[in-house]
Order: sequence, then C-alpha cells, then structure tokens
Amino acid sequence: MPELPEVESFRRYMNSTSLHKKISGIKVKSGTILGKNTSVQLLQKKLKNRQLISTSGYGKYLFAKTDNDNFIVMHFGMTGYLNYYKNSDEATRFERAIINFKNKYHLAFDDGRKLGRIYFTEDDKDFIKRKRLGVDPIREKINFNSFKEILNKKKSSVKSVLMNQQILAGIGNIYSDEILFQAKIHPKSALDKLKEKDLKNIFTKIKQVLNGAIKKDADPEKLPKNFLLHFRKTGKNCPVCSGPIKRSTIGGRSSYYCSKHQKLIR
Repeated sequence: MPELPEVESFRRYMNSTSLHKKISGIKVKSGTILGKNTSVQLLQKKLKNRQLISTSGYGKYLFAKTDNDNFIVMHFGMTGYLNYYKNSDEATRFERAIINFKNKYHLAFDDGRKLGRIYFTEDDKDFIKRKRLGVDPIREKINFNSFKEILNKKKSSVKSVLMNQQILAGIGNIYSDEILFQAKIHPKSALDKLKEKDLKNIFTKIKQVLNGAIKKDADPEKLPKNFLLHFRKTGKNCPVCSGPIKRSTIGGRSSYYCSKHQKLIR
C-alpha cells in the first residue's frame, strides 16, 4: 500500500511531468474511484483549460493545486500510482482516470484494485480537517514533546496507534513494522506502558525510516539491507540478530517482527 514515502515519490513524479501544462479534459473510466461530492462533471468544469501549478502532500494524500486555487486530491489505496505518457501503447489496463493535456500527453491514475480515490476540494486545510487526519510526522516537522503529547493516554498496541490515521497521518502497515523493527520494540507492546526512552526511540526511527525511504524514492531495492522490508516472511532470519521472523495479526493487519530482538512491553 502506498504510504507517506510512496506518496512523496508520486508528488515528485507529478512535479516533473505534469505541472504548467494546459488541461484539455479528464476522462474517468471507473466512477467508483471518485470521492464524496466529486463527479465527472465537476472535474471537467474545474479542470478544463486550467493548469496544475504546485503539489503538496499530507499523510497518504497527494494535493495538486490548480491555477484557479482549487485542489485535486488523490489517495492511492492499495495499488494506485501515476503514469504520464504520450502514446496509447504506454497506457495500462488499470487506468481509472486520465487527465489529458493539450500537448497530447496524459496523466493516468492507475489502480488495479480500485481502492484509491480522487477528490475535488477548494480548500486543502478544510479537506484535511474533514478527513480528521492526525499530524503528518514528516511534513509537520513536529518535535519530540509534541509527539509525546499526541500519544498521551493512548492505550492500544503501539503498532495500532502508529497506523491510526487520526493520530499520525501517513504511516501504514509496512512502515509501522519497519519503524518498530528498527526501534527494537515488539508491535504488540502496550503504548501506555512504554517509557520515555522508548518513545524517543520510536520518534527517532519514524524520522529516520520515513526520511530514508523518501530519499531513496521509496524504492525497496534501494533501501538498507537491514530493513525488515526485505525479510517480511515467516521463518526468515532477522538481518539484525538472526532470530526468526514471525507473523501476527495486530489491529486486523498482518504484522512481521523479530521474536528475538524486539522487546514486548506490557
């Protein structure tokens, strides 16, 4: 699933391909990807003859600002990504919506599982508020004291809290596992039982893991060899201590961890 680093990669891709080009129209092949209060007619009206002039990200959402101060917002679900191309043979069978430019190029929103969403909004801050998104731990540049206050009195497992988009926006299943693996804390650990040194460790690893993935364009092949990402399979040997990698369901999601060096705190 695209998480914060992947969305940042998509944002940079949009910047390098699609800004300052006049839009001739938009085609929606699958109406189910349109979010609440967003229709094909609305997108056509608001996008035709306009340009995308800048991008921003928040959590797992990508915002593209138009030259009339509106925003197209994209959430990539489980399998979404962007594809900029000119010739039809470069299109894929998973195109769900296509922004057509007057220069004959196209920006496609591809999504095999159709779990992504495209929205229109006139106010990006209001959109974030309406979605009840928590703090983006990278783009908001929070310090440790703010982080500690955000997590204060939360009683779920540490993994469930890290994944809760109303608490911290942008961390999903893969990166929550990675952060806790690098912090040497078991994902089932009770958040309210963690000591301040544990929270500082998690805060540091959030910054290191997410920023590190962003710098590598969220490409798994470029990420450090000691990342759990490369060993997410039951029975694999941990790259840190050679202990066995195990799988457990936490918060309804499959979680992977080292049963040897990740400390369970209850």
